[in-house]
This record gives sequence, C-alpha cells and structure tokens, in this order.
Amino acid sequence: MVYRVTAVGIALVFVGFGAGQAAAWGNSKTLHRTALSGKEINVYDGASVNPDCSNAGPVDLKAVSGPSHGKISIVNAKTFPHFTKSNIRWKCNFRKVDGIKVLYRSTPGFKGQDQVALSVHTYDGESYSITIDVKVE
Repeated sequence: MVYRVTAVGIALVFVGFGAGQAAAWGNSKTLHRTALSGKEINVYDGASVNPDCSNAGPVDLKAVSGPSHGKISIVNAKTFPHFTKSNIRWKCNFRKVDGIKVLYRSTPGFKGQDQVALSVHTYDGESYSITIDVKVE
C-alpha cells in the first residue's frame, strides 16, 4: 500500500531536520515506537521552517512499504519542530507550525511487531528514508 503527500510550503523536520540533516543521518534513520492495539498514535511528525519560523518549502513523503498489520495516514497538521538548542531555528520549537504527521493504527486485536518505511524528498534536494518499527501491545 503506497500513500503519497506533496505539501507545498511544508517539509519535514525531526531532531532539527533541515538542509544537511540527511547527511548527518547517513540518508536513513530508524525510529522505534510503541502502540496499543487498535489505537492511533503519531509515529513521525515535522516541519521545515526558516529562521523566522515561516515555512521553508515543499516535501514529497510516501510510504514505500508497510504496515503489514495496520494502516497509516499522512496528514498536514500543526506541529512543534524539534530543533536542537544550537540551531538558529530552536526558538521555533515553542510554537506550532504547519507540518506533516504520520499516524499509525494497528488492526484491532493485533499484538506484535509492525514496520513502515517512508521515503522523503525535500524542497532543497535532500532525500532520505525513515524506517519506523512499531511494537504493538
């Protein structure tokens, strides 16, 4: 199942994502989340912002695989950025900005491991992949 969102004026941020973050990650990142069976959780969110906290540009985000035991939704939403204190945009962490959320919900009754793989291409030419391992209890 492939989901695709192209959001004009929106790009992703995770722990200070911006130009060069993909290089810091080595073009891939694995995240670990825990969910209760049948309950929706936010497994990934972010926003790309300029130093004045305005939107920095568009992103193309798609699920390239998974989940096997549930569904994801990729939605435009207000979110708090996650910049490190040394980043000039750190002050943006204290206000919600336009961004994207990836929501996961397992099939009711399922317990075990699930996984989602995302592909991200940003407005400034960065590309990277994110694997989200979900432990469902």
